[in-house]
Amino acid sequence: MQSLAQVGGVFLIFVLTPLLGALPLTRWLVQALTGKRLEQLGTGNVGVSAAFYHGGPKVGVPAVLIEAGKGVAAVLLARAFFPLSSAGGSEWELIALIGLVMGRFWAGQGAGMTNAVWGVMAHDWVAAALVFVLSGISFTIFRQQKQGRTVSLVLMALILWLRQPGDEAHGLAAVGLAGLLYWITKQMPDDLDLPQQKAQKGSSKMFKLFRGDRALIPLTKPLDPSKVGNKAASLATLKSQGYPVPAGWVLPPGDDPRGFGQSGTARC
Repeated sequence: MQSLAQVGGVFLIFVLTPLLGALPLTRWLVQALTGKRLEQLGTGNVGVSAAFYHGGPKVGVPAVLIEAGKGVAAVLLARAFFPLSSAGGSEWELIALIGLVMGRFWAGQGAGMTNAVWGVMAHDWVAAALVFVLSGISFTIFRQQKQGRTVSLVLMALILWLRQPGDEAHGLAAVGLAGLLYWITKQMPDDLDLPQQKAQKGSSKMFKLFRGDRALIPLTKPLDPSKVGNKAASLATLKSQGYPVPAGWVLPPGDDPRGFGQSGTARC
């Protein structure tokens, strides 16, 4: 049974964490240091990736610290009313992160991924470390940024659930957080899709690393002409209709063509 203080804590979690997420600290930071308004640039996202892309590391690193601080603060707020048990942090810490991410998305124009990552680290650093290692291994194997992110979210939910197998509420909160992050990433354009060569000095190598080999888009998939051009999209359509189109892949603008297409396959 919850105490009166914990009832008040629940109220504060539901009110304060969305407000904290909505607080546009990264937007203010970038505008103060560069004079740029992230919502008017590139994808329009106001997040850590955009800060790195448009402002470089001197802006991106402080943005990481700010958003990480939000995630840790949300967890510590919940922990003040729902202390650690022998099993670990309570489900309210994850619910606080859900509120933070929702505020970040609906009012702050960001995905809240950095908030969630550092919040989970404050909630259960062992689980966070396991997710980091296993996600790194999967990304090394598959080199697909979007698939790698999905794998990371599935691992996060699974590992957090297994860390407290007897606490169903904790497991459901973990699944809820992972599901919310997955849904948000599907709603927002990805800053990693922006041309690598236009990234600020010092950030282009980082963007190249996290983009992985997503450049290898096969003609077996339906393609958007606005992203890959009419020729590639037409070839993909013809191939899907059974015409004898050679095996091929598309190399989007800004990706490194070295070593690609040397096996005699078609290039668009």
